[in-house]
Amino acid sequence: MSQPLSGIRILDLSRLLPGAYASQILGDFGADVIKIEEPGSGDYGRFMPPYLAGGISLYFLATNRNKRSMTLNLKSPEGREIFLRMVRNADVVLESFRPGVMDRLGLGYEQLKEVHPGLIYCAISGYGQDGPYRLRAGHDLNYAGYAGLLHYNRGPHGEPAMPPTQLGDLAGGSFMAIIGILTALLGRTKTGEGHMIDVSMTEGVISLLPLIATAYLNTSIAPQPGQAALDGWLPCYNIYETQDGKHITLAALEYKFWHTFCTRIGHLELLPFHQPIGPSEREQAIDMLRAVFKTRTRDEWIAELADIDTCVGPVYTIDEALNDQHAQARSTSITFGPPGESFRTLPSFPRISGVENEQRYPPPGLGEHTSELLHQIGYSDTEIEQFKAGGVI
Repeated sequence: MSQPLSGIRILDLSRLLPGAYASQILGDFGADVIKIEEPGSGDYGRFMPPYLAGGISLYFLATNRNKRSMTLNLKSPEGREIFLRMVRNADVVLESFRPGVMDRLGLGYEQLKEVHPGLIYCAISGYGQDGPYRLRAGHDLNYAGYAGLLHYNRGPHGEPAMPPTQLGDLAGGSFMAIIGILTALLGRTKTGEGHMIDVSMTEGVISLLPLIATAYLNTSIAPQPGQAALDGWLPCYNIYETQDGKHITLAALEYKFWHTFCTRIGHLELLPFHQPIGPSEREQAIDMLRAVFKTRTRDEWIAELADIDTCVGPVYTIDEALNDQHAQARSTSITFGPPGESFRTLPSFPRISGVENEQRYPPPGLGEHTSELLHQIGYSDTEIEQFKAGGVI
């Protein structure tokens, strides 16, 4: 079958991770993604280390397949006219500039919807299109701090710790953009009207704290770090070190799983501590479990407990995670690229029945498809050469 998003054209003006990852996922599911970059420099992600032997950035490689690249100087009148001509045949414009930049270029949502009333316009920014912080500079770590998430992400000495991945960029930016774009596209099939999507990465991170936020909003009391049910307070839902210095996860929230676990390890005296009512009971149970898990290696515990209903699993390194037999069976990595120059990366999730990962384009060179795309919207070879000479492309 054709890809679900075949026929959807996205003009991606974004730079770096949030927009790039969003448009790659949409491209993997069939959208025609045109990556519009500044002549000469392009997406900053092209030049971020580490690099493969051929000089390609692994950062860029991870987020830019299934796209075509064109260079376009939006500060020039000719560049703006080219962009407007492209907008007439596009479904989505995706950008990640600070609020107001596209308006000053004459290419903001209000201007573009005059050209194309059905356009979906998605703007990813740190703090949203309005509010007192709208123009503040920021990156992923700042958004996680403003959102309250870092307060709950603690290091070994109780200090706020660096997240292991880019939660603001990916969960707050990429995934929120995808949700907004797909929702707006579906809505347009009913009304014919376009929409402006305002993605605040800070708000996207806040959305990852629904239980904590709801507790505070309704009681004015915020759970303290490490003291919420799913935040390390419960002995039955925690991480434990094993004999070999590795770690294991125990997530026996339901009593039936806890009962199976305690029975299998031969410690029925732990049964009353499933939901301890006070700090002393909690510490007693956790100390007992720490001692129990120290009696075997991680893999010995997995062999003993993983295939019965105990909700026990390993804490894997990334190489263990990607080479695990289950990940291998489900093809959790893919190979793509031209013959003799193939790359491996993650596919786009989720899996949709009848839809295969279709690798139409490897990550493009800067401006690789500029002439091709300009020809498609009616420009001649002579005009294209004039654009090159004038710094328009």
